[in-house]
This record gives sequence, structure tokens and C-alpha cells, in this order.
Amino acid sequence: MSIIVILAQTKTGAWIEIIAFLLVAAIIGFLTAYFYYKSVYTREINFLKEDVAKLSGEVRMLKDEIHSLEEKLDEKDKEIANLKKKK
Repeated sequence: MSIIVILAQTKTGAWIEIIAFLLVAAIIGFLTAYFYYKSVYTREINFLKEDVAKLSGEVRMLKDEIHSLEEKLDEKDKEIANLKKKK
């Protein structure tokens, strides 16, 4: 107990106390910011995930459309080749 009283009365004890308080304040500030921004950016992340899912669906539809158009193009190429053979 006497060591704590002596440390409290010395400059070294004051420095240790100041540093301890600053560390506690920094930890409190970090945790407060972490939990606040976690809630803010969680909403943003969910919005972006929905957007990505929607765009992925559109990409899938466009790929299907490309595939069907390529098939139609092949059919037309075959028609052209048949018409050229008939001439």
C-alpha cells in the first residue's frame, strides 16, 4: 500500500497514471468508433451485396441472350451457305 502512495506522489507515478488514463481513453474511443462504423457500414455492405446479386442476374440473362443470338447467327450462316450452294 505504501508503494502506491509513494508512486502517486512522484513524477514517475504521475506519468504512469497519465499513460494509463490515456490508454483507457484510447481503448474506449477505438471501441466506440468500431461499433458505430460497424453498424453504418454493415448496412452499406448489405446494399452492395444486393446490388451485386442483381447485376449478376442481369449478366446471366445477357449471357443467355448472347448464346441464343449466336445460335441464330449460326442458323443464318447455314441458310446463306445453303442458298449459295443452290445457285
